[in-house]
Amino acid sequence: MFTLNRIHTHSILLLLFLPGLSLGQTLPKIDLLIEKEMQSENVVALAVAAIDSGEIVHLSARGFSDLEQNIKATTNTSFHIASVSKTVTNLAVFKLVESGKIDLNVDINEYLPFEVKNPHYPNDKITVRELLNHRSGIKDNYKIYESHWTEPKGDPELELDDFLKDYLSIKGTLYKKKHFESESNYKSFAYSNTGVALLGLIVEHVSGMKYEDFCQKNIFKPMGMNNTSWFLRNLDINNVARTYVYEDSGGLRFKGHNGYPDYPGGQLRTSISDFASLLRGYLTSDNSNFILKAKTTNEITPTPQISHEGFYTWFLTSINNNLYYTHSGGDTGVRTIAIIDVNQKNGVVIFANAEIKLRNLLIEIEKAMWSN
Repeated sequence: MFTLNRIHTHSILLLLFLPGLSLGQTLPKIDLLIEKEMQSENVVALAVAAIDSGEIVHLSARGFSDLEQNIKATTNTSFHIASVSKTVTNLAVFKLVESGKIDLNVDINEYLPFEVKNPHYPNDKITVRELLNHRSGIKDNYKIYESHWTEPKGDPELELDDFLKDYLSIKGTLYKKKHFESESNYKSFAYSNTGVALLGLIVEHVSGMKYEDFCQKNIFKPMGMNNTSWFLRNLDINNVARTYVYEDSGGLRFKGHNGYPDYPGGQLRTSISDFASLLRGYLTSDNSNFILKAKTTNEITPTPQISHEGFYTWFLTSINNNLYYTHSGGDTGVRTIAIIDVNQKNGVVIFANAEIKLRNLLIEIEKAMWSN
């Protein structure tokens, strides 16, 4: 398949956050693994970052961001990262928790412009903590979401508050009781894109800013993330990776850029340089100029224990007998994954603009870095 070995020059601003990264730095042992993966079927582009002991030691992009125009992917190409986006919504929420504007244990209705109640348990409150942990009892209606998720149409036309009001408010046009869990153990874990979208709306109404504007001001700009946005309209479309699906009749095809009304749960586009910078800052928040204090990041992802199911959006996984916080993403023409070791300050990020399996590459990179 296609390869790319050139790393684009980073801005001076970004370099302020990457003191351990020289321009174009890659590790041969990771390069070899990526080169091998690029030969796999239906791979279009791979963007990879590795963080070791709090420093970015590998940053690369290979393949094509646009097959039709033969545009090569770079470390500054904006990739759609699907549900890995949820880790950024987590940061937005905790930015307001840290400033005392959000209480994790308060009824979410104190932060919303319309009432959200589980009709099966109307006397129970739903908290911000439960939204972050996928334990709110709010369900995704796939019949409603399917047209958005499988037939990409770019940025959503619906505003976040309008969609969620229609979906969750008893007066909404899309409202159904089945949008809420009805079983007695309804607050056990159940993955909810809608619940994460609701966190984005809470950020909007608590901050008095549109969600995109809040993230740009409080996360992206402070971290030098110049190729990152929740919306295509705020990016250079020629620098956004197209997303490819394989069809038996015609091979790899771009169906359109993804977008949906519950966008805080999965619509973020960011470059491997930007996201690696963000994770490096997160892992070194005890001694770096990060957007959150170390006390806060330690609350989000404390020293992990295998008995736990994860803390605040992230999940736990064991790779080569090492324990990591992880989040993956999948969408039409998209596969992504990120892992972090908060104790050793290590991490790996992989973005792909096609529906390929990333697990084996992740395991091999982890093994080459920390398990030999």
